[in-house]
Amino acid sequence: MNEAEITLIRYRMDRSKEALSAAKLMYEKSHYNDAVNRLYYSCFYAVIALLATEGIHPSKHTAVRAFLNKNWIKTEKISKETGRLYNTLFDRREKGDYGDYFRFSENDVKDWLERVEKAIEEIFQVIERHLSDS
Repeated sequence: MNEAEITLIRYRMDRSKEALSAAKLMYEKSHYNDAVNRLYYSCFYAVIALLATEGIHPSKHTAVRAFLNKNWIKTEKISKETGRLYNTLFDRREKGDYGDYFRFSENDVKDWLERVEKAIEEIFQVIERHLSDS
């Protein structure tokens, strides 16, 4: 893996952290739909960083989801819980962003905040192991 690839992976990890921070701010202000959007993107950026460790750069969200499930969840390199969370947030983000008259509850978002923190930490650990091996 060359320096440019490592720089891209680190950039995406930083974006993941920023999106998580924004999700927390949105949650604190009771902007629950926006918080879910940011939670999804926190996971999304972590996952595309992970995929980049294998030279995979999908251009669509559905492809990111498919590669995560195929290359990382089914092979048990990432926990099934993290995979389920990503899939849930993928669906919920679309519902929150595009569905009319839909509002997430404080409890849903609070639970997802805690779970996303754990999930991206798991993903980051796998990335760091991969980077140290290359």
